[in-house]
Amino acid sequence: MQDYSFMTTEEIFLLQDALKKNKRQIFKFILIGLTLVLIAAFVPQLFLKQRLSQDEIDESVFSYKNAWFWTWLLSFVLVLIFALIKVTDVRYYTIKKDLTRLQKGQIKVPLEMVYQSNDDMQTSFIVKQDGLKKRKRLFYWMRGRLDDFRSGQEVEIVYGRYSRVILAISKVG
Repeated sequence: MQDYSFMTTEEIFLLQDALKKNKRQIFKFILIGLTLVLIAAFVPQLFLKQRLSQDEIDESVFSYKNAWFWTWLLSFVLVLIFALIKVTDVRYYTIKKDLTRLQKGQIKVPLEMVYQSNDDMQTSFIVKQDGLKKRKRLFYWMRGRLDDFRSGQEVEIVYGRYSRVILAISKVG
């Protein structure tokens, strides 16, 4: 059974900083999506204008006047944005939930795997929790790269209950 306690003011500020980083990441993905929309909307028009008449362009699948063109283009961009968010472990909504509930957890576990993500701006830890169900859990260190932790080391992790963003981590023994 996991015990939870309330966060300190410093831990709340750490979560707020993680939330800002996640917000920036989401805005970056939205800008990538909008850039792709602009490229996908204008580049085909340039090729069509070189080869076809205006009437043929208006009847084309790549025409601005074609509703299906905008439907598939916006659907593609939305799926791309959500895929980027999923792949890069953006924890925006769970961090917001942590900031409203203000609960933190603390566990002592061995590290199963450590890896860097988000352009080495985040370190992720996979641990295997013992208990009724042996399950693997993923925890996130949002404040840069941590190089001094290795697989197999016993660590104590203080984390946000819902987001599993690490507030403090230390080696045991």
